[in-house]
Amino acid sequence: GREAMKLMGWLVKRFVIGAFALYFFNFVGGYLDMSVPLNYVTAFLTGVLGVPGFILVYVLSKIVLI
Repeated sequence: GREAMKLMGWLVKRFVIGAFALYFFNFVGGYLDMSVPLNYVTAFLTGVLGVPGFILVYVLSKIVLI
């Protein structure tokens, strides 16, 4: 019901924030030859986990090349 809708709204908001954060990083990082893949998983992890999530995505992208 209502709680599920609140959770969905929060998750969507966090996903969008994560996507914008990764897009901005890739835009600025392009000048420094740094980038991270922008996809559903990376945007979700970055949005939900914040800075630690971004660090996780960045490190994994260098190790595993996701």
